[in-house]
Amino acid sequence: MRIYTRIRQMLQTHKDILHRLDSIEHKLAEHDNQILMIFEYLKQLEQAKQEELDQKKRRKIGYKRHDSE
Repeated sequence: MRIYTRIRQMLQTHKDILHRLDSIEHKLAEHDNQILMIFEYLKQLEQAKQEELDQKKRRKIGYKRHDSE
């Protein structure tokens, strides 16, 4: 009888450990998604900054005014 009680306790302990491992894996997967999202936002910011720099470096067209008169 004692052996069955001991086996039941061990199984309960293992179930608790497995449940905790599953919750940790779920959290890690969620964090991975959040990290990927951060990198995507950084790429978008970098691209927007590059486009802004390209606009500033663009050669301006049109009439040129001389305000020295």
